[in-house]
Amino acid sequence: KEASASSLSRRDALLKYAFLLTPIITTTSVLQPTPPANALEACRPNAHNCIRTTWTAPSSVTSSSEAANTIRDVLNSYPQKGQAGVDCNGWKIVKDELGAEAGSSSSSNTIKLEYKSCVGPAALAINLGQPFIDDLKLELGKDDANGSITVEVKSSSRMGSGDLFVNRKRLIYLGGMLKEKGWDVPNPKYAYEN
Repeated sequence: KEASASSLSRRDALLKYAFLLTPIITTTSVLQPTPPANALEACRPNAHNCIRTTWTAPSSVTSSSEAANTIRDVLNSYPQKGQAGVDCNGWKIVKDELGAEAGSSSSSNTIKLEYKSCVGPAALAINLGQPFIDDLKLELGKDDANGSITVEVKSSSRMGSGDLFVNRKRLIYLGGMLKEKGWDVPNPKYAYEN
């Protein structure tokens, strides 16, 4: 004798009616776009503490290794004590996998860095006097349309909803150095500005 729906336990009811959820679960998972391998994740919509942009190497840069060396030189020239009132507590490279030819699957072609903020009133009040940590991720690739070497960039704060424009200041500094080398570097915009 079959039990009525009201006398079924939650588990039994779920098992009995799970077939109804299958099309919803299957359809939802199929409709979710899968990011390409090694693609940097997007910033949260309307984020005030995250910038996502693309830097493009000049046509004279023809190999990923040349682009990787330029990127490393620029990153390593960033002052360890920061600049423009940001990153006073230094920075470090966390993971460096730059170097494979752009577009190849032999490496992720990324470099990840951590920057530590100055300790101001916000860090004292919110973060127990410890510096805030920001992440910078860069990924080498190729523009499918014209074959130029590109660097996908994401600079974001780990904590909070704003960052007092430190991600922008950092990217302006690094981008300015690349511009001097002929790179195309757009002005950095936060997610909420796009």
